[in-house]
Amino acid sequence: METRNTLSVLPVTMTSREIADLVEKRHDSVKRTIDTLVERGVIQLPQVVIAEKINGLGLIQKSEHYVFTHEHKRDTFVVVAQLSPEFTAKLVDRWQELEAAFASTLQQSSIQPDTYTLPYQPAMKVQIVELAMRSLRVSETSKIRMLAKFIESEGFNSDFLPDYVDEPLVRAITPLLKGMGHSLGSKVANTVNPALEAMGILEHLSRKSTGGKIKQFWSLTEEGLQYGRNETSPNNPRETQPLFFVNRFPELLTRLEAHLDHKILPPAQ
Repeated sequence: METRNTLSVLPVTMTSREIADLVEKRHDSVKRTIDTLVERGVIQLPQVVIAEKINGLGLIQKSEHYVFTHEHKRDTFVVVAQLSPEFTAKLVDRWQELEAAFASTLQQSSIQPDTYTLPYQPAMKVQIVELAMRSLRVSETSKIRMLAKFIESEGFNSDFLPDYVDEPLVRAITPLLKGMGHSLGSKVANTVNPALEAMGILEHLSRKSTGGKIKQFWSLTEEGLQYGRNETSPNNPRETQPLFFVNRFPELLTRLEAHLDHKILPPAQ
């Protein structure tokens, strides 16, 4: 009984405010993302806590926070993957800080070491890899590459994995257009990609570089995956490179041309 009471005094939790600080987003934006994920049934509704602080005028200011318990740590990774995937590593570090502080407190108390076990860290890494795969929507071949790197990072041999999966032939959009002699082949950056983004086929994702700058890259959306797949970029494994199915590209090109023609039509009288 004493052990349970002691444990309840020091739960390992993370608030929506902490997540907002980690991913450098407004707290209300983070809360809206959490609400959306709850409504879609992706995560469970966290606990709600009302926090109070004294503002610059000396008045009590109340704010509502979501609180994720350690049991629902996975949900915080889902939230961060939705907001800014490049900050996943910072989230891992923060959880490890909280867990280490909890473990240190247990060691200094009368609780026996075996009454509480911190999560198995490789299992948490597997969850992160899975979240990265889902958030980046990478191809089956890229999933194998990511798994291989993870396995090797844990000191195991990844030779049992296949080198690739038999998938439809794909090519980057610029050589596809130029191979057809299409005039859009020289306008991919300024015309084609923005149009595909407006059509819901492509979207911009971002990551933080080693120098602290934000790097943006293109990724196929859920709708866009019917026309191609996301491969890990040869320039940086933390980025995706959209490649398009050769056999379905004529269909996409017809949609693209119709979209561009519609944009340049004069307004109806």
